[in-house]
Amino acid sequence: ISGRLFFLLQKHHSCISLSQNLNQFARIYLQCSSVVHSQKAMTDQPQTDLGLYKPPQTVRGMTELDRAAFSQTVSVPAIRIPTIILNKVVKSLKKVALQRPGLKRVVEEHNEDGNKDSSKGEHRLLLLDPNSITSADSFGSEEAEALKAYGVAQEIQKYQLKLTYENLKSEEILRAVLPEGQDVTSGFSRVGHIAHMNLRDHQLPYRKLIGQVIIDKNPGVTCVVNKTNTIDSTYRNFQMEVLAGESNMVAKVRPVRERLPALMKGSQKIHVVMNLPALALEFLDAFRGLLGPEPDQSLFCPYDNLPQVHCYGFSKEDDAQRDVVERAEVSFKISLQGRCSVHLVRNVAPNKEMMCVSFTLPRGVLYSTHTQDSPSQESFPCVRTLTASPFTC
Repeated sequence: ISGRLFFLLQKHHSCISLSQNLNQFARIYLQCSSVVHSQKAMTDQPQTDLGLYKPPQTVRGMTELDRAAFSQTVSVPAIRIPTIILNKVVKSLKKVALQRPGLKRVVEEHNEDGNKDSSKGEHRLLLLDPNSITSADSFGSEEAEALKAYGVAQEIQKYQLKLTYENLKSEEILRAVLPEGQDVTSGFSRVGHIAHMNLRDHQLPYRKLIGQVIIDKNPGVTCVVNKTNTIDSTYRNFQMEVLAGESNMVAKVRPVRERLPALMKGSQKIHVVMNLPALALEFLDAFRGLLGPEPDQSLFCPYDNLPQVHCYGFSKEDDAQRDVVERAEVSFKISLQGRCSVHLVRNVAPNKEMMCVSFTLPRGVLYSTHTQDSPSQESFPCVRTLTASPFTC
């Protein structure tokens, strides 16, 4: 959640209303583009076993999505296990078992004619990962000992597994469709039901297909948009095109006032990145009193997981470090001296530096009972000094 998003939510409380105009959405979206890093990212994980699951070559160059064209049958290794000890053996072989969303790894036996085996269900087949198991000798010592202990023959069968579009990940689909050797984009930023992509020129002929794949593979995403020009203003506006789904540009976001206390009780560290350097320091005042009255410390310890803030800003002063800290203090009305770290991001123009000030969000700022008009010297946990910045603009 960005500083601008805090600002908007504080003003509107229950939702962020974006206009039906795509330009307006782009302006608000980029102002809200910073994220709380404790949330799960809605992107595909890198895939290492593309060889087995590579879709048919006939889909190469497809620009209009044909889901049926991705169906194929592949051969995977399997091991025959008595039903009576099935659960125990599957548990022992979990490291080498087939792991694939939407696919059953335990299947019934079939005869050579394709019909179910007539052995009254006394055995089942456990499908194995073909990248780990290629023959009976591929089992590790741990798996081999388990099979011996349970009296299961260390013999490998071949099972004909049908894969469909539903079993493929977005990266696999796009890698099969786009020209070989070119970059594949399956990642995106998300605000509510809207996924925002930055496609490259070579991906544009496939943009409608890419948008539909993103919707299919990411529950909750019902609109995919792509930036169509460069950012050229203080408010970081740009034109956008709807690639797939509805054209509903009104995104609802759960108010920060409700979400932040729950996140603060969690085990994951909360990072707030405010990366609109022209205005971010002025938006820091949106944090003041954000959570209302301070809760009973006997019920909730606010020091457990206070958010870490990384706020970017421009400075033309000779002492840029001091300048950005003082401007942050003006917004907070609380001293940050000795309780923050500042580093130079880069020189953006003659006599103009981009700086980043990092600190633990003070308890005295978050709760309204501590936010007075006069500066406070209240003690709060000291942020660890950053030696290098993991954040970029």
